[in-house]
Amino acid sequence: MKEIIKNVGSELKKIVNYRFLRWKGMAEYPYFVGELYGNGSTDESGEEEYTFLLTGFYRGEDEISLYDAAERIEECFPAGTGKLLLCRNGGMLVSVQSMTGDLSDNTDAELGKLQITLQIKRWKGKR
Repeated sequence: MKEIIKNVGSELKKIVNYRFLRWKGMAEYPYFVGELYGNGSTDESGEEEYTFLLTGFYRGEDEISLYDAAERIEECFPAGTGKLLLCRNGGMLVSVQSMTGDLSDNTDAELGKLQITLQIKRWKGKR
C-alpha cells in the first residue's frame, strides 16, 4: 500500500496541491487530500484492487479553480483507459471512477469541496 500512496501521490503533486490524509501548514487553495482503501484480498492472478478517495477543497470567490484542478486529475487518470504506473514489483492501473461536486458540510459555508474516486488495479510480477 505504501508504494501506491507514494506513486499516485507523486503524479498528483505534479498537477495539483496534494497531501495524503490531511493538509499541513498554510492552505494553498484549491488543494486535495487523499485516502487509500483496500477492496479485499488478491485473487489467483495476483491482482489487487484499491480505492483512492481524493477530497478537494476551495475557499473564495473563484470556485471554478477547484473544478479546473479536478479536470487536470481526470486528464491524468482517464476514466476509459487509466494511466499505467510502474512499481517495484509490477504495475498498477489508475483511473477516475467518479466525481461528486458540491459536497455539503455544515461546518463551514465558505469552504467548497468535491470528491474524486480513483480506482486502482495492481498486479505483482516482473517488469
